[in-house]
Amino acid sequence: MSSRTIIVPIDKEAENALDYDEATPEQLIEVDLVGNEFKELWDVGFFHALNDMTQAMIDNFESAEIVKKEDLEKVLNSDVFNMPVSNDILERLKVLFQEALERGTGVYFFF
Repeated sequence: MSSRTIIVPIDKEAENALDYDEATPEQLIEVDLVGNEFKELWDVGFFHALNDMTQAMIDNFESAEIVKKEDLEKVLNSDVFNMPVSNDILERLKVLFQEALERGTGVYFFF
């Protein structure tokens, strides 16, 4: 199974380092999708909803990002985190979006 990680850089310096694949673990807030978490999120339409709201291109075996403040706010103000899933993954992802907005960075998807 491939690694699927969603990352928020802690500041602009970390975001620049991430762009060059030079970010250290201390510069990143990460959530690894384990087990069936990715499949469950995919099946309930979580990523499709994010794509529709933000014009992101989140897809399997791809990298994508949501970095515009307006898009982060749009996601946080939506009901996307209320989708029916069997674990706390949506709560953890909501925290990532909140962190990105507060820190002035973005949410990066590495699938």
